Amino acid sequence: MLKKLLTSLGSIVAVISLGFIGLQLFDNWHKVVAYQFTAESLAGLLAGALAYAGACFLLSSSWYQILSALSSHVLSAASIRSIYARSQIAKYIPGNVMHIASRHMMLNRLGVRHKPLAVASLTEILGLVSASSTFALVGGAVFGLWGDYITQQQLYYIVASIALAILCLPLIRAACLKYIPASQDLLANPRLHWVLLRVYLAYLLFFAIAGAVLVALVFQFDGNPGFNKVFAIIASFAVAWLAGFITPGAPSGIGIRETILVVSLDKILLAGNGVLIAILFRLITVSGDVLFFALAGRSK
Repeated sequence: MLKKLLTSLGSIVAVISLGFIGLQLFDNWHKVVAYQFTAESLAGLLAGALAYAGACFLLSSSWYQILSALSSHVLSAASIRSIYARSQIAKYIPGNVMHIASRHMMLNRLGVRHKPLAVASLTEILGLVSASSTFALVGGAVFGLWGDYITQQQLYYIVASIALAILCLPLIRAACLKYIPASQDLLANPRLHWVLLRVYLAYLLFFAIAGAVLVALVFQFDGNPGFNKVFAIIASFAVAWLAGFITPGAPSGIGIRETILVVSLDKILLAGNGVLIAILFRLITVSGDVLFFALAGRSK
């Protein structure tokens, strides 16, 4: 019942967000119509899709490392990459969880047990959320990106709390091992600890590359956004991705991510091009996922 309720609420939020995007499109339709798909702009969109597809290889590589550290049934990197690429397409199915479920089912059929698969999925989710939150918090604290919603002082408190939690990790680990037996597979595995650090860095690189694609798209409309704006734009992408990721019922965060990008980009650029950039960026990411599927999704 709770799952259905959360999914329904997420779907409602997605519909409301799409309505907001529709209103923004109506208000800025003249800019959308004025945009021309020239050879240069198409080349830029294709380059962005290729870069995003390349960044997706970081995700599949990280999944392989996590699963290899948790399971004795090790498949080849090419097989894991193929399964990951095929399952990623399922994130566009309403519910926003089918990519995780389909990956789990495909690997289980190949002999990987349910428990390491579940722990690997949880590890991936925590890693992606941690990496996106890093960009969101640091970018917001340094560049005042969310000053209308969160004060600078509150952001500093959040960053300080996270830093304190990191310092207390040994105590947190000991408490989890003692009182939460299910955490042993995750916390009592020395090999996994180094893997976690590597995949966290890989996830940071994924958000940096995807954010850079968004920055390159912004350059089409604002040729010199400035150093501060570049990092604010990447932080905006991280926040938009995170919001879409944690919202159940919204396929690949559709509507949610675009709404956050429109609001943040219009604040950063002050030119009213946020809705057009958000739509073009969605086109790039969808094309990138298709390219990733085409390049890596072949059975091995």
